[in-house]
Amino acid sequence: MSEVITLIKHRMNDLTKSESKIAQFVLENPSMVIKLTVNELANMCSISDATVIRFIRKLGFETFQEFKFSIAKEDLKNIEEEKELEIFQDDSPEDILRKITLSSLKTIENTSKITNLDDYLKLAHAIRSANKICIFGVGASGAIATFLQYKLTRSGYPAVAITDPHMQAILSANMNSKDLAIGISQSGSTRDTVDSLAIAKKHGALTAAITEHRNSPIAKYSSIIIEIFSSENPIKNSAGRSVLAQIFSIEILIGILQSLDYEKSIKYGEETAKAVIKKLY
Repeated sequence: MSEVITLIKHRMNDLTKSESKIAQFVLENPSMVIKLTVNELANMCSISDATVIRFIRKLGFETFQEFKFSIAKEDLKNIEEEKELEIFQDDSPEDILRKITLSSLKTIENTSKITNLDDYLKLAHAIRSANKICIFGVGASGAIATFLQYKLTRSGYPAVAITDPHMQAILSANMNSKDLAIGISQSGSTRDTVDSLAIAKKHGALTAAITEHRNSPIAKYSSIIIEIFSSENPIKNSAGRSVLAQIFSIEILIGILQSLDYEKSIKYGEETAKAVIKKLY
């Protein structure tokens, strides 16, 4: 997938109604866009030239030519292939295997493209210095919260995952400036998770979020934001892509922690492995 197309899809929720019209046109006609002028694109979308300029600058481009060049240098064939990954009733098992494989790889690739390693480093250092780490999530994100707890405790960090909304609120109210609260929400709008971070922040805890939407409600209460990008339809895909993106982001985080605290990671990895070895037949 084109990096520009990835960026547009990721920023869709941040766009105005007029900017969204441009975004949709670009997503549907990338090959045409590279041949248009600002005025021609504006006329195609029934908006002003100034709106086009605001749109491309919101994406991080200085000029329309730079924007078009970034699209042109990408493999447009891959952009078209993205449209063919949806599963249909008459798909064969072979078709499904191919589509799931490609969509999974694209989810990891897309999340990698928008990854800001400075944010990961900030969270890693926060984890290292926290007296207590509370991880909040519900539904599919609750399962990921438990996975993050597992990864952190295996590495020797004092983490606990809370998926019950009432316990989230209670534990949040008991946090202080020496603690870290991490909220996991693909949408960034899960009320229980957002409320729990808000309470933790009110009581002085450092807060972080793993989410697909930087400008969502959860961001208001998060000092550190880890962005993922799944580009999934939540109705059709049942959180599959977002779960994969969340796990990928956690693996990056744990890898950074292992590098920063290498000896500690080895020590606790061995000790925790010994602790559960008798659980195997």
